[in-house]
Amino acid sequence: MDEAALAALSVDPIDWRYKGFPAADPPPTPADVRERGWSLLDGDLPLPVLALREDALDANIATMRAWCAAHNASLAPHGKTTMAPELFRRQLAAGCWAITVATIAQARVCADFGVPRILIANEVVDPAGLGWIGAAQRGGSDVWLLVDAPAGVDRLLAARADGDPPVRVLVEIGMPDGRAGARDAEAADATARAAAAAEGVILGGVAGWEGHIHGDDPAVVEARVDAYLGEVRAALERFAAEGLLDEADEVVASAGGSAWFDRVEAVLRPQIGRPVRLVLRSGCTVTHDEGLYRRLSPFERGRIGVGALVPALEAWAAVLSQPESGLAILGMGKRDVPFDIDLPLPRWQARDGALAPIGECAIVALNDQHAFLRGPAADDLRVGDLVGCGVSHPCTAFDKWRMLPLVDAERRVTGAIHTFF
Repeated sequence: MDEAALAALSVDPIDWRYKGFPAADPPPTPADVRERGWSLLDGDLPLPVLALREDALDANIATMRAWCAAHNASLAPHGKTTMAPELFRRQLAAGCWAITVATIAQARVCADFGVPRILIANEVVDPAGLGWIGAAQRGGSDVWLLVDAPAGVDRLLAARADGDPPVRVLVEIGMPDGRAGARDAEAADATARAAAAAEGVILGGVAGWEGHIHGDDPAVVEARVDAYLGEVRAALERFAAEGLLDEADEVVASAGGSAWFDRVEAVLRPQIGRPVRLVLRSGCTVTHDEGLYRRLSPFERGRIGVGALVPALEAWAAVLSQPESGLAILGMGKRDVPFDIDLPLPRWQARDGALAPIGECAIVALNDQHAFLRGPAADDLRVGDLVGCGVSHPCTAFDKWRMLPLVDAERRVTGAIHTFF
């Protein structure tokens, strides 16, 4: 990565631009914030705050590195989860093959911070976006993207400039009622033939996304996931049999959100007479969570015997009011925490710097800036107490914060992480 660009972040003053940090004169920087000795539990940070546990973060990166090494898989974590170059550096240093993104705007962040390989797990069809890909590749970035129709290949060719390096594409295999992706074998094969025949385009393999498959019965969902991944595998095998992958110096098969990557590893292993790199795009494993992925992760479902993931995101707020029995109003809301899948999950309370598990309670509603905590534990709290919550779905957590404090197990501030959404 571009160490100069990262160094510039490390000396960026932590000032009024960044909520969750106190006013200080002079303002600290991520490089020296540890020296301030701030403690979340001692009331040094203005609340609310979304904190990132550095010990859990590092453990999760190490766990995924070990799992991928044991299963001959590569990880290209989805950067849209965090959009944090400082975290990309940690992930790439741990051996990640690429950083995945979904949009040109996200890809630009990666390129400007020197991510060497960028996988755009999406179609790009607008002239400005396609023009940027050519410029980025001329600047030294290795950019891959998806196509799901010959029209997408045509758009890519029309936007190419003289001197653009060849661009690598993966044919996206879709499913009925899914998002983008070729819906059947005929459409996938036509797309692959168009890409293989296009000058300046290299057909590099296939991609899919099994995360669209949901249901109440995990066994039924798993069977559907396996069937879909089998279709993705079969597509690559057809492409190889037809000689459409002959120009590729590396062949990739990519899928894998953060819930079913164990099935991707088990099922998506095409046999084409040459090596195939299996690329997982699991983005939320870097922080895990207390909700969605606590329920769905292969580590939580007992399918993986190596290591475990640890929730690394904690949302902290103060008790503002206890207007009636069994109710406490907390000072955080939709501006601060994810709520698209689960509401925040109360886990701890702190008073005068002393941390303890919280009793029976739940957050039952959020306003823009307030949370409604109900249950017997609400009567045990006092105005000014701190309540710490786990969150669900990291992808809608980071985007609410331009900077997150890194904290240790005692919730002392050890650093800071920028986000760029």
